[in-house]
Amino acid sequence: MAETNNADKQLKKPSIIRQIAPWFFAAGILAFMFYKVNFGLVWEVLKTAKASWIISAYLFYCVTYYLCDILSFFRSYNWFNADISFKETARLRLASFAVQAINGAITELMSVLYMLRVKKVPALESTSSAMFIYLNEMLTLAALLTYCAFFLATENRIAMSVPYINVGFWTLFQALIIAVWIFVPAWLLFWRTGMKDRFPKVRDNALLVAFKKGTFANYGEIFFYRFANNFLSLLANIVILKALGIDAPLPLLFAAVPIMVNVAYWPVSAGGFGGPQLVAHFLLKGYASEEAVFAYSLVWSALFFLTRSLTGISFIRPVYKAAFPAGK
Repeated sequence: MAETNNADKQLKKPSIIRQIAPWFFAAGILAFMFYKVNFGLVWEVLKTAKASWIISAYLFYCVTYYLCDILSFFRSYNWFNADISFKETARLRLASFAVQAINGAITELMSVLYMLRVKKVPALESTSSAMFIYLNEMLTLAALLTYCAFFLATENRIAMSVPYINVGFWTLFQALIIAVWIFVPAWLLFWRTGMKDRFPKVRDNALLVAFKKGTFANYGEIFFYRFANNFLSLLANIVILKALGIDAPLPLLFAAVPIMVNVAYWPVSAGGFGGPQLVAHFLLKGYASEEAVFAYSLVWSALFFLTRSLTGISFIRPVYKAAFPAGK
């Protein structure tokens, strides 16, 4: 309990450097991409795109993502933390989406502080629920990457060797995927058997409380929500790619699309821009012109920013004030 109280007291907004660093990374990536491509050709791709396909596919993905994400947090908070209604969870998550589009560095902190100050849930415990969700997110991504790693045609695989260790990139990629699927049963067995009692400090760590309480059914339900989101995101992005005249191997898209979508949340991206452009350029290069790939990633990032901002903006003020009251 003392550990939890200390963690709660130490919570504060990220430094201004952490808050603005993603914008510098994103600006640098965009500057690099604009330098590489002919923007006149990018504009030509955009003018010939099937806009109705793009908008319909993205809105379908957007609604799916919102529903799956809100359900994930609603169920996890109620299992592991405190009673919270679906409506309140939706308000919290929609506000988080809008903040994510502007200042990703404080997104999860805002959720943690909201749960602490409104629902009286210790910070480490609500963080544990988020970690439970994101572990399942990682597993759904691993499932999609597995398909790419072992079913992408040999001629389409990255043939380069990893510097310094002299191992083929694809061999290392496959080994990492296998390691993930070895880790999964070991992790589940640790928490569902007496093995956890041999490590009491790990077992009783507040940051891992969700894994201590989590059942196989809990894992299965959250995995279903996250997999449904990522799989339907894949389908929506295939439609968007087709609408822009890009035709890439399906097994490759099982890796390229989820990585591009998820890198939007990493600190190399701001407002959904930056990371997605670099990932799309690297993974889809050779299957369409650089201008077409750049147009695709710009369209996706712009829709990400607009939908997140517009749907969550009305919820930011009350949630932000509850999480960061004056003087705290």
